[in-house]
Amino acid sequence: IWILAQSGYCIRWLWHVHGKGPYALVPQAQPARSARPAGPAGPAAEKLALLTPTQQVVTTLTSLLPAATYHVFLDNLFASVRLFRTLRNQQVGASGTCRKDSGIDKILVNQFTWKDNALVLFLSTVFQNGQEVNRSRRRPAGDSAAKRAARQVFGPDVRKDLPVPKAIDEYNHKMNGVDVSDQMRSYYQYGHPVRRGGWQSIAWNFLLEVVVVNSFLLQLWGSPRWQKVKTHYQWRQLLAAQLIQQTAEVAA
Repeated sequence: IWILAQSGYCIRWLWHVHGKGPYALVPQAQPARSARPAGPAGPAAEKLALLTPTQQVVTTLTSLLPAATYHVFLDNLFASVRLFRTLRNQQVGASGTCRKDSGIDKILVNQFTWKDNALVLFLSTVFQNGQEVNRSRRRPAGDSAAKRAARQVFGPDVRKDLPVPKAIDEYNHKMNGVDVSDQMRSYYQYGHPVRRGGWQSIAWNFLLEVVVVNSFLLQLWGSPRWQKVKTHYQWRQLLAAQLIQQTAEVAA
């Protein structure tokens, strides 16, 4: 299952069919004929201009959102110049770590290097070079060459306020929304596997858990008519008690 999430809240998702890949991807436009290279290299270059099925997952999920301007954070499984350009044309900003072969143009982009524990390549269509925020950082422990070099900045201090590129800081704070969702849904999983019918696994192990987690987060972040329930466990207990009570009233 491919998921678009924010702080653990599942917004949209796509099914992944075993052996076939992502299901119901939005078709992508073919390159304009005037932009297609001529000669034997044309078809190959034309193929490179298209998004991969994995990258199409991102554009499909964002196309399912209400019309607005968005900013998505991605890891290097998805991030590429081609994808970010497509998202920008759809009024969707994007930021994320990337790989060396992600199509970075050495001339047409601003580039900077920032090292924490290791050098990381980063792409963004939102932030500008030079935007920084100050964050309190802890002096790293360990004997690796990278950590010894990082400790030189701290001197005798255990903690120190250091400038961090805003793009990196936002990524660190807003990435992993899907991981948080997966973690919350895994806390109270059922003790036995579903062996008959894939739809049962989807219904019980995913959709029902999404409803429980999403409803908990909505009441926690919103202004409900009742006293807010602070913990996920208490919310599940409350839902179970109300469902049992309602079922008993109907049966009576």
